[in-house]
Amino acid sequence: MIGLQSSMIRTAVDWQYTAVRANDSSLSSVNGTYWPRGKMLGGSSSINGMMYVRGNQDDYNEWERLGNPGWGWNDVLKYFIKSEDNRSPEVIGSYGGKYHGMGGYLSVEHYGEKNAYSEILRQATIEAGYKQLLDLNGEEHIGYGRVQLTAEGATRASTAKAFLSSIQYRKNLHIIKNAFAVSLHYGSGNVVRGVNMIVDNQYSLRATASKEVILSAGAINTPQLMMLSGIGRREDLAPFNIPIRSELDVGGNLQDHIFIPIFFGIGKRLSNITKIKREVLLDLFDFTLRDRDTFIYLNRFDDIMGFANTENSGAKFPNVQFANQFIPRNDTEALGYYTGIGYKQNILDSIRIHIQKQDVGIVWVICIDPKSRGQIRIKSANPYNHPKIETGYFKDPKDLNVLREGIRMQQNLFNMPVFQNYETNMLKIAIPECDVWEYNSDDFWECYIRHMSTTIYHASGTAKMGPWNDPGAVVDSQLKVYGIERLRVIDASVMPTVTSGNTNAPTIMIAEKGSDMIKNAYL
Repeated sequence: MIGLQSSMIRTAVDWQYTAVRANDSSLSSVNGTYWPRGKMLGGSSSINGMMYVRGNQDDYNEWERLGNPGWGWNDVLKYFIKSEDNRSPEVIGSYGGKYHGMGGYLSVEHYGEKNAYSEILRQATIEAGYKQLLDLNGEEHIGYGRVQLTAEGATRASTAKAFLSSIQYRKNLHIIKNAFAVSLHYGSGNVVRGVNMIVDNQYSLRATASKEVILSAGAINTPQLMMLSGIGRREDLAPFNIPIRSELDVGGNLQDHIFIPIFFGIGKRLSNITKIKREVLLDLFDFTLRDRDTFIYLNRFDDIMGFANTENSGAKFPNVQFANQFIPRNDTEALGYYTGIGYKQNILDSIRIHIQKQDVGIVWVICIDPKSRGQIRIKSANPYNHPKIETGYFKDPKDLNVLREGIRMQQNLFNMPVFQNYETNMLKIAIPECDVWEYNSDDFWECYIRHMSTTIYHASGTAKMGPWNDPGAVVDSQLKVYGIERLRVIDASVMPTVTSGNTNAPTIMIAEKGSDMIKNAYL
């Protein structure tokens, strides 16, 4: 049995440059954006932000309502628990211990220590009336709480570390690095027998499977490899003379969580926060030279996270997520992330000026229940050519409305007394194109959103799981590809709808459930 973890794993990260807006690329302060793929052991879990967020119960019940038996919340919960080795006693014991596990391969724990900014932020959420959640992955899904990470002490708990390191010497496990998968290998008819690849950019290699091939190359590369192998829409494959083996909507249904950052200046300095950089260096020294188990807090993100519903304050399930970042005054190195996003120089300069003047709090407002859909399409029959990514952002205006109302909710939060005691005010980013609108009007924020929005790297849905009569379905509820024998897809591309939060934990759950399907089929 072959498990194809990444269709191209030559380098640690592969970045593809793509336009952000499908509907109006002229309205943008972003030079396009980068869509990274984790071409390394552990895939994107080796480069992500490590946030352990499952989404909410209705995400999975919706999958079942769409015609996927066995994928409801009560079915998938045990697979979340199966993986987990949760290290936070207060979380493990919440709700009678029904939502978390201990002893699994995947280490999950809180990170960082409480600091002045996180305490102010937490107090503001209380003053604003948000429910305080002990467990973001528990019974309730709207409110604020501390997020957990897939981490083990000072180190990242990637899926490679969690699931491969302990079994790396098994006789039936062979890992090939620096391999570039170019196509699936067929036997007679539409029976997949293996994978064709190029190793070290030098020689061809074919790995054959005794039972099945498992395709887990991610929401961009999985559909690309399938289309190169004759699985896809006729109109996509015919121009490149690729014979059709199964005509399916491969690459359709692309979903992603789009976000925008908003910036708040904090007039009174938070002195203990300004020591972060020095403390990070000391932690790094301890970790590398003294072998101490100190956590290296490098990402500058606060561990307070929020979920809300912009349309119904009494709703049970959220449509917006808030992640928080703090940048001490003069810490302009933090701009590196926003440079990587692709913001134009005038935007970066505006942010830099604000940071040089004061401490800055940044909120990422994230649309986590997107209605817009995009697509992945190949541009040639050459597997080395990146596919075409059409994000489809804001095809449905509801997504833009969610972000705008999310901004309003955060303005209210930062107007709470605890923030006002620190002379907090919203910072205006220099976007000349938006100056034609009255500042803080709905039109202004729509302009801002169209300029500042970008991906949060949660691409999914491009090999949709669904029943046989769903024209958009690519795999069935057993993750088998329609019209193709001995091929399953097990990654984020099978999600019918993207989960309401970070996608790493749900993808690990899909893998756990998929592995049971395979074992049940052959044992």
